[in-house]
Amino acid sequence: MDFLRSEKMIFVQLIIPVESAHRAVSYIGELGLLQFKDLNADKSPFQRTFVNQVKRCGEMSRKLRFFKDQITKAGIVLPVRPAPQPDIDLEELEIQLAEHEHELIEMNANSEKLRQSYSELLEFKMVLQKAGGFLVSAQSHTVAQERELDENIYSKDDYADRASLLEQEMRPGPSNQAGLRFISGIICTSKILRFERMLFRATRGNMLFNQAPSEKYAIDPMSTEMVERTVFVVFFSGQQAKTKIMRICEAFGANCYPVPEDITKQRQITQEVLSRLSELETTLDAGLRHRNKALTSIGFHLRKWTIMVRKEKAVYDTLNMLNFDVTKKCLVGEGWCPIFSKPQIHNVLQRATLDSNSQVGIIFHVMDAVESPPTYFRTNCFTNAFQEIVDAYGVARYQEANPAVYTVITFPFLFAVMFGDWGHGICLLLGAIILIARENKLGSQKLGSFMEMAFGGRYVILLMSLFSIYCGLIYNEFFSVPYHIFGGTAYKCRDTTCRDAHTAGLVKYRDPYPFGVDPSWRGSRSELPFLNSLKMKMSILLLLLAIVAVPWMLLPKPFILRKQHLERFQGRTYRMLGTSEMDPDGEPDSARQHLEEFNFSEVFVHQMIHSIEFVLGAVSNTASYLRLWALSLAHSELSTVFYEKVLLLAWGYDNILIRLIGLVVFAFATAFILLMMETLSAFLHALRLHWVEFQSKFYHGDGYKFKPFSFASLPDDDD
Repeated sequence: MDFLRSEKMIFVQLIIPVESAHRAVSYIGELGLLQFKDLNADKSPFQRTFVNQVKRCGEMSRKLRFFKDQITKAGIVLPVRPAPQPDIDLEELEIQLAEHEHELIEMNANSEKLRQSYSELLEFKMVLQKAGGFLVSAQSHTVAQERELDENIYSKDDYADRASLLEQEMRPGPSNQAGLRFISGIICTSKILRFERMLFRATRGNMLFNQAPSEKYAIDPMSTEMVERTVFVVFFSGQQAKTKIMRICEAFGANCYPVPEDITKQRQITQEVLSRLSELETTLDAGLRHRNKALTSIGFHLRKWTIMVRKEKAVYDTLNMLNFDVTKKCLVGEGWCPIFSKPQIHNVLQRATLDSNSQVGIIFHVMDAVESPPTYFRTNCFTNAFQEIVDAYGVARYQEANPAVYTVITFPFLFAVMFGDWGHGICLLLGAIILIARENKLGSQKLGSFMEMAFGGRYVILLMSLFSIYCGLIYNEFFSVPYHIFGGTAYKCRDTTCRDAHTAGLVKYRDPYPFGVDPSWRGSRSELPFLNSLKMKMSILLLLLAIVAVPWMLLPKPFILRKQHLERFQGRTYRMLGTSEMDPDGEPDSARQHLEEFNFSEVFVHQMIHSIEFVLGAVSNTASYLRLWALSLAHSELSTVFYEKVLLLAWGYDNILIRLIGLVVFAFATAFILLMMETLSAFLHALRLHWVEFQSKFYHGDGYKFKPFSFASLPDDDD
């Protein structure tokens, strides 16, 4: 595997008999090393050969998503590793899915009807309980008023003589009591005030409105949500008022229920409602158990079925990219594959021919291609993240030098120059070790966006932390505190009585500090100028290394290009008659070109222009590379501020509570500002230095990725 250059590719053609086409494409999908070219790009999806099969797979995918949604709503936990089941073909699976869907839809419809009836009966029970109390209270109040009138007025002997005819007619009796009516029901509590106001206006105040909140929340039959309900009773008189009230109830979504005035009938109806509620509860529980049992049975097969349908759909989508030859009854496909995969593809095609019992073998041969091949780098779990950093800028041209080779080292080093603190580096190292140690477990889980990004770059974080520890040892900073790790200091006070560097200057009295910055620079009067000079020199060191490449670009490169040209076309002046315009002896993995005369002077002038542009760009990028110095200084000073102004300040008090608060504030500042925000800042600046200042010097990045047909790269969830 050559990580510096992309894999050499060949353009191939496949002629596949119809009877072995499906199996051959499936085996190629398992191998995942052949990128098919769409030979039907001018056709719409509905004009392709296998459009009906794709529709069937799409319908089965919809049913599987429906099953998954139902299982999720029911709260059933799917097995992580279901037991192995016997293999079934696509037709049998289609029949099973249709039967399961029909059964579930029927169970859901019956359950919904029963649940709606249960909700209505539950509301009816509430109305009977509350409205019955209103009626009993109203009747007792009316009886008391009549008794008082009978005792005080109507019972007097001279009442008939003194009372007018109108008063005698207005005396209440059984016939007048029949004129008072009422409507009872239940409504959402949030609508009760507007509902009462509308009733008052519609009847012009000729009504009596009683309400009482229900004891518990009820399910709204329309929205199937738990809402707070209020029972109401409206007393009125007249048919016209009844019509208005019923319309208002309908407009506000109030459910009206008939409540008899007779207490005996009320009790009888209440008993019947309670009995029906008990029966419905039993029926609903039995239906729920049956439904959960069916969903659990489906859940055991759901993962396997989903993978099977997803693979079948991918196979038919790929078959739609092939040309169908009706006369020869075969499919013709073209595509790219790496040279090293040619024997493997031969083997899977032979196996497909044998397994499908085809009498005709599959033809697999190499062809010439005019277009540039795709770019394919074989990466592993360590190099993949660095390759993704480069590909985010642009995919390399075919056989172009891969910047990811250098990015593996330069990216974490540039990050560490800005983030250098071996205390903070140890914290990052612990996080990276945790991600790597739980690699297998986290790799099989569905992570959040932030966690997925951190897990994907776990090896980048590992190298960033190691280089941060290295640069932190050079800066001699552990959470901004210097330590005498590699021996004693090389400086001492001028005055033997001084205690620190602020009272008198320091003088050098022995060999320099073995590694990194001498701890005695911390707190000295020249600390900041010294560290600024050190970090600025580290920032422009890379530029000095880049300038060394200028003579190599200007002088040797034209001679190297001339030598390569002569070697490539040596002995190819004459051609055999009957050959194609393409060079048969040329590299099979690149776009062929006609013979051209090599103009050395033109190449030299062109290279001189590139060298001048390179030098000017290097000078202009000096200020950009100084961001390494600026961010390193900012990180160091910020760490010092949190250490001195928070932790040391709190430790100066002889109070355990103040010390504890200072420690907590320092820990949060270190975790969220220095380890999160500063890490992100240094990461983004290192990214910019690679994309703009580094890769723009030599990297074209205008290629396209090798995307083979592979079952392993299929998305987990269908769109």
